Parts: sequence; structure tokens; C-alpha cells
Amino acid sequence: LRMPPRATLRASLAAVAAAVAAAGNFEPLPWEDAYEQAEATLARMDVPLLLVSGLCDRQSFANNLLFQDYGKTASGSPYYGVAGYYIYRDPSCDGKTHTSPRWILSETEPKSHRHSDLDDDGECSREAHTTGGDADGPPMGKHKWQMQCDADSDELSGHDVTLRMVPQGEKYSLLRGVGWWYPPNGDWWDLRKWWYIGNTVAIPRLDIPSLNMQDAAGGFRTNFPEIGGTCTVWPSLLAMGATWDTSVVRQFGEALGREFKGKGANAILGPSVNVHRVARNGRNFEYMSGEDPVLGSRLAEAYVQGVQSEGVFAVVKHWVFNEQELNRGSESSNVDEKTKWEIYYPPFKASVDAGVSAVMCSYNKVDGVYSCSNDHEFKVLKERMGFKGFVQSDWWATHATSIEQGLDQEMPGSGSGDSHPEYFAADELEEADQKAVDDAAKRVLAVIHRMKLSESTKCSPPHCKEWFLKHVSTKAHVSLAREAAAKSVVLLQNKNEVLPLSHKDVKKIAIIGSAADAPSYDPNGQGQNHGDWATGDYYSGGGSGHLSGDVVTAMQGIKDQAHSLGIEVVTSLSNNVEAGVHAAKQSDVAIIVAGTTSGESRDRVDLNLDDHADELIEAVQRAATTIVLVQAPGAVVMPWRDSVDGILIMFLGGQETGTAWADVLFGDHAPTGRLPIMLPATEADSVPPGTAGSVPYSEGMETSYRSKSFKAAFPFGHGLTYTTFEHSPLVNETCADAQDCQLRIRTSVKNTGHVAASTVVQLYLELPVVAGLPAPFLKSFKKTSSIQPGSTEHIVFDLSSSDISYYDVGAGDYVKATGTFHAHVGESSADIRNSLRFCIGGCDTANQPSGILIGVVAAVIALSAVGVGGFLVFRKSKEGSSADDASPLVNKGLQHDA
Repeated sequence: LRMPPRATLRASLAAVAAAVAAAGNFEPLPWEDAYEQAEATLARMDVPLLLVSGLCDRQSFANNLLFQDYGKTASGSPYYGVAGYYIYRDPSCDGKTHTSPRWILSETEPKSHRHSDLDDDGECSREAHTTGGDADGPPMGKHKWQMQCDADSDELSGHDVTLRMVPQGEKYSLLRGVGWWYPPNGDWWDLRKWWYIGNTVAIPRLDIPSLNMQDAAGGFRTNFPEIGGTCTVWPSLLAMGATWDTSVVRQFGEALGREFKGKGANAILGPSVNVHRVARNGRNFEYMSGEDPVLGSRLAEAYVQGVQSEGVFAVVKHWVFNEQELNRGSESSNVDEKTKWEIYYPPFKASVDAGVSAVMCSYNKVDGVYSCSNDHEFKVLKERMGFKGFVQSDWWATHATSIEQGLDQEMPGSGSGDSHPEYFAADELEEADQKAVDDAAKRVLAVIHRMKLSESTKCSPPHCKEWFLKHVSTKAHVSLAREAAAKSVVLLQNKNEVLPLSHKDVKKIAIIGSAADAPSYDPNGQGQNHGDWATGDYYSGGGSGHLSGDVVTAMQGIKDQAHSLGIEVVTSLSNNVEAGVHAAKQSDVAIIVAGTTSGESRDRVDLNLDDHADELIEAVQRAATTIVLVQAPGAVVMPWRDSVDGILIMFLGGQETGTAWADVLFGDHAPTGRLPIMLPATEADSVPPGTAGSVPYSEGMETSYRSKSFKAAFPFGHGLTYTTFEHSPLVNETCADAQDCQLRIRTSVKNTGHVAASTVVQLYLELPVVAGLPAPFLKSFKKTSSIQPGSTEHIVFDLSSSDISYYDVGAGDYVKATGTFHAHVGESSADIRNSLRFCIGGCDTANQPSGILIGVVAAVIALSAVGVGGFLVFRKSKEGSSADDASPLVNKGLQHDA
């Protein structure tokens, strides 16, 4: 049941405030302390484990498992177990005593009643068994075991099964996943019931819990049909990127941590932070960074800290250069060193600095070497970036026992014969360098101790059904999902102030388009074998990051709000042009909802909207005032953009899509979203996926707004609202009170309109020519509070050493630039309101203000030059005079009204 829309909005704000007040307060241990405890635990890992191998496909789940000593059965014989499988000596089958007691491998504990004699002949036909061994233990070495191997028959057959003790088995157990198996006659792996997407076994003797790792970065994946509707369907991570709001992302991370923890998981397989390169990438909806490393870095930090404040560890992915899905398992991303460090590494480095616990390596190759075997990239991560946690493979992305190269854990750890071997099985790890094995084990143990998982982990699969079934979505989470979705909406165009809609001016609206009431797609959690797991919808993209549940469609949300305001609604819920035009002609304003989606494992065919939406829009806009709402997983092309009155975009907004649209359209929330990507004028104004085995990043850093050749329909950082803002000229001063502040820039923003709203003030820094950068780069941004009409908010940007540095390939490191800089501050990469020139180490007279950014204020300006400590500063202003000499800086900093 839903309250009236405006009452719901007020309740949402109150619920979010309450949730913030209850934010997580878990503090991870310092890495040094965690490693000290890991060393102590590793020293105690001296009990051999029992390795079983040689089972046929029907029992393949237990192959290569390392069974732990579980003590004695009631009859006094040894008893081994792991991951829901047990080995013990049993003199009977269903209560029928045998003259030759047998050792069995069973999914039933010895104290439980078993019904395993299928044909009442005294043979335990459901369980692998042997009459070898004695009361002191099962037969070691290779022996015949009877088992069912034919998927279509209950007949038993004999197979050679090998049992042996593995001295290093406990530490090996940390490095290999468990939970998946390859069913007989199947064509893909399947996840066993009540297991998480990623699992390791618990070692109770050492108080080591299982790692219960669940998809995905944007919410708890409901991969079993019984748990549908028990979790929040959050906006996508790209939608979170469009908020440009670290506070919202932090709250989102905390809420994710609570939901995952409530489901028994102790790890989230996220955040996803790859900087977009290919506009058609099927997973762009998962990547929070959008097209910019600084935006991604700021948001990744907030996400990691939010999740881990709840005692749940985060796994940042996908390391590295996994910027397309086409041929993702074989293509080689070949990237020059400078582009790596300037564009693609920073969000990962920010995650490391935020204390992320684990990193997931990707499917693709990098410079010809698979990512999960790439010692160069692992050295960058662990040595250059100082990453202290562990690296795990993406699922089945391991191609070698690459523990010596830097991979610490193979996921999901289930193979299938020679075609898909288990590279981190005990047999393989025994042949590896044991120093590398110890390092990997210590890294996993350090995360367990640092996050205090022994104290917080709720269960170990397969005994987690109770936790999977818990309902973890709350009113506060639903309210936050609504707030985040509304804050992610980007108002691209608003001709003649057609928005917000008011009942005073609009008596009837038409809601048009098949996307307006499209259902949520539910793969029903049947695993990889059933349905199209990579299918997305207009609320959540497809694949491992897909969330399904009850959603408020655009039609539902807008219609409810309109009716509460006394506005009449007509609908045409298809893309039939004739029907759409007919509905539009009956209305004062036509609202067309158009969409497209994408999914993991394949890139989008093009950047068009689905179901011939362009034709519908072109026809309707000729019949009525037209507003277009776009629900998309990333960039789309809008050939009709100049013809319609209003355009808004939401990057897959989750379950509260409809309420968020209503909040924005009717003015309950003045738009605050900003584009985290550039929307290209045409598809040619974007980088296509590479089709060859080698994918050179030949454009280097010239993607998105950094490209000299791409034309934007709407530029990176763009977003309108229901008011206007005036920016004051930039003022610079020293910042001795701040750590690592090289220069402080002040400005202020005044609301010159009639509606309270916030804006995102963006600073783009143009470094000296020596830096070799193609354009000014975003270096900082500030999201204001809601500024009342006529009021002003002051903005401060502190430029750090890293902000004024560039990656020097020759030096192999970042170097502080010297020469002439230009700071450009505005509302987007193309809407620069003011600029400031300053010099470090002397001015380069040849490097005058470049005007590289499109849309730099086209006014005749004068330069006023003043000295600031070691800087020479020139300020652009609308009025002023030029001074040739530089004045010395006074200690309190520069005070200058330009």
C-alpha cells in the first residue's frame, strides 16, 4: 500500500534521516594488526586435511574438496566433513546392518536418518561407498568406490577414487571457492541451493568463518526464486554516479551492507568502478565512475567506506581494462602507461586508499596476458598502489595456477574435466611456490581478522537457508532508493520552462510509450541453465548485477501523483504512433517514456532507444507539448532532441523509478542529477567496441569530454534544474590550515531564480603543456545544499599535490607540473562560468588561456595579475584592468575583488 505521493515524499525524507542516524559504526582493524593476527593463525594451520578425487560427474561437487576432521561418530569411527558432505563408516543402510561395514560419502550427517536404499536391496545407492578401510579410517590411496554415475539411471558402477592427506590443506582451503558444480549432461555450472555466489569453507577449529560473498555491487542478487521481493531493487551504480553526491553514495553503501549482512553474507562483490570507454558496453550501468576518474574515485571511496562500516567487506572490480563485453574472455586491452594512470587506474587506487578488502580481476587480457595471470598489473596493484587485501578471480576467469603472479583466490573453484580444470586445487597448489601460497593465505586471513568476520558471520553454506529467506528491505531503504533515484535524474532540456508541471497550468497529461509500464524482468533465480540470465529491463541491467522485484513503473508513479493534484491522465502504453498521437492531442502535455537496456556478456548493438521510440517521439512532438523521459543503461542518441520541449534521463532507477519521476516532474524535487557521461550527438561520437583479438586504446586519454573530435548532444557534467545560478569570480588564497593543499580557490553561487535547488559546481584544471594532457580534467566538484532564491552559498576548492601533478612515463611516477595553469569552474565541462590563471615555478608565456573547453564564457575579459606565495595568479573577470607586476602575498592570503 502506498501513501499519497506528497505524503510519501515527506515520509521518505524522515525515514532517510532516521537511517542516517543509525549508520554503521564498525571500524576495521588497522592492516598492521590484522596481519599480525593472520601470521599467528597461519602458524596454527598444521592439521592435514583429507583430499578426495576421482568421483564421477554425478558426485563431482565433492571432487577435490579438502575434508576436515570432525571427530568421531557415535560408533567411535573417524568422521570427516566439509561443505555439506561427510565421510564416515556406517554399518547399515536405512537401518539394515551389513556384514561388511562400509565407508560412505554422503550429504547426510551420520546422526541423521538417511533414506538412500532406493530399490530396497540393502545397497545405499544414493551414496558413494566402499567396503575398504577399517574402523580406524577410510582406505587411503586409490580404491574402488561404488556410486551412481549415469544421470538417467540408478545403477551403481565402480570407480577409482583416491583419498590422501594434505599437510597444507587448511591454508589451501582459503584460496579456492566452493559451491558450484557441473551437472551431468549440463552445458554450464549451477549453484547449489542456499550457497552464495562466492564461498570458501569455514575452518571451525581455527575459528575461521566461511566467506559468504554475494552479487552484486548494486544490491543483493535474488538468485533463488524463494527470495524474490525480499531485497531492495536499488538504482544502478551509474544512476548513483549521476547523483554526483558522495553523501547519498555513502548512505547507499551502508544500506547495502545492512541488507547483505541481514542475508548472512559477509562480502559484497562490488563496487564496480571501471571508467567507461565504450559507449555500447553492456555493463556500463554497473560502473559508477561514468567517464571520469575523479568522479569515480570520489564515489568509490564513499561506497567502500559505507559498506565496510557495516562489517561487510567490499570487493572492487573489474581489475583491469575490462571496458567492453564483446570477446571479453579473449580480447587483449592494450593501453599505454600514461593513459592507464591518468584515466583508468584512479578509481581503483581510491578504493585501495579507502581500505577496500578485495579486488576482483577480470576476464580479458592486458597487453596479451590474462588479467588474472598478469604479474605486471598485480605488481601495480599490490606494490605501486599498496593494496593489502586479497585478489580473487572473476568467475572462471583463471587460466593458470597464477598464485606466483599475484592471484590469491580462484573463484568459484569448480572445474569440469580437462576443458575447465581447477587451477587452485590442492594438487596444483602443492606444486606452487609455498611462499606465494603463504602470502595469499595471509592476505585472506588479514581480511577476515580486519573485518572481524569470526564475530559477525551468521552461517556457513549449505546451512544458510534461514538467512536467505529473511526480508531485509526496510521503509528507510525504500525511501533512500526513492531519494537516490530522484537525485539521479538529469534534466537535459527544459524549453520555455515547461517543467515542473503544475495543476494551475496543466489540466490533462498523456503518458505514452511501451516503456511507461514495462514489467520488471525476473530470470527467477534459476541459475545459468535456465532463461536468459543476461537480460535486463528498464529498471536494472542484466547479468550478475540484475535485481528484480516489485517496481513502481513510470506510468504508476506519474499517474498517482497527477491524480493527487487533480490532473487528468490519458494513456497509450505502446509505441504505436497513431495511438500515441491520438492520446497527445487530448492532453496539455504529452509525456513519452522511452527506454533501452543492456546486460552482461554482450555489448549493445547500437545506442538507439527500443521499439522504434524515435519515430513515436517525432510524431507526438508535432501534436502536443512533449516531454521525453529516458530510462537507459548508458549513452543514447537523441536525433529528435531539438524538436521536443523537455528531456530527462534516468540511468536505470530501480524499484522507485515511477515515484522518482513523479517527484521531479511535479516539482517536489528540483533536479540535481548531472551527466556522469557525455551523451554523443551521433553514435560516431563515441568509441565502439573492438572486434579483433587485440583492442588498442589508440585514442589514449581522448574519450568523452577530453576528445577534440567528439561532438556532444549534452556534455559531461551537464544538468539543468528549475532555477538559475550566478557564479562569482574566482578568488585564490593560501591554505596553510589544510593538509597537502597547494592552492585554495573560492567562489560563490547565488540562486537567481524562484525555486530552491542545489547545483554541482565543477572545477576543471588545465595543466601546463608539459603535462601532455589533451584537455582540462575534472579535478574537484562540490554539490551545494538546497539554496533558497536570492541566497548564496560559498564554495572552496583546495587543490592538492595530486591535483597539480601528471603521470610522467619517463619518471614512472606522478610529477608536480610547473608553468601556467588554468582553473575553469562552472556547471559542466562545456558551461564554464569563470576561469583563473596561475603559475607554479614561473609562467609559460606561450601557454595563455587556451579555451579548450567548449562554451568558456565568450566575453571580452582582462587579466589582473597578482602574486600568491610561489604562484603568479591571473584571474579572468568581466571587468578589470591588467597589471604587469606581481604583488607579494600577505600571510592571510589574497583578498581581491575581480
